[in-house]
Order: sequence, then structure tokens, then C-alpha cells
Amino acid sequence: MSYEYKLVFDDNSTAQHVIDIVKASSACVRSGDGDLYLKDHSLNSSGAYDTRLIYGDDESLWLQVNFQSAELYALLKTALNGRNFRCLEDGDEDEEVGLNEAFRV
Repeated sequence: MSYEYKLVFDDNSTAQHVIDIVKASSACVRSGDGDLYLKDHSLNSSGAYDTRLIYGDDESLWLQVNFQSAELYALLKTALNGRNFRCLEDGDEDEEVGLNEAFRV
């Protein structure tokens, strides 16, 4: 079962910044059509990816989390360091959660 979140940013450079940081990491196992597929190699999960990051637009990204992962949480937290963002469960404005909740850590 996967969980989906919309990351909404205050400025139009954050989404591309996060994509660039995450794409350069060893966790990125595949990219294409604006999607990044991430794998926490320590989990030894059977899926092709553990988390998918989807480019929404200049001010948002979608995050699909398939498995709990402290490593991928740390990667996203580092990429977002110092940037203002909101994490909305299923993209719902009334369902804001912390990034740690999205990764179940």
C-alpha cells in the first residue's frame, strides 16, 4: 500500500532544487518523464522502488511512499533544508502532515 503527499513550496525554485539533489543521490535508481524512483538499499524490499517523487509544477512535487524509510526521509529533509514547504496528505489542504509522518519515521 502506498501513501501520497503533495509537497507545496513558497517559491518556484524549490521543486527543481529538490529534484536536482535527489536525482544526484545514490538512492535514485531510475528517472523519466519528471519522475524519480528512489530505493532505500538497506530495506531489501522486493519492489522496484520504495518512493517515487513526481514533478507537479514549479511550486509542487508529489511524493508516493511505498515503504517506511528513514534513509529516504533524511535525503528529502536534506534537499528541503531551509526551504518553506507544506506536506499535504493526498493533496488535501486540510490534511497537512510533517515529512516524518509521510515516511512513517
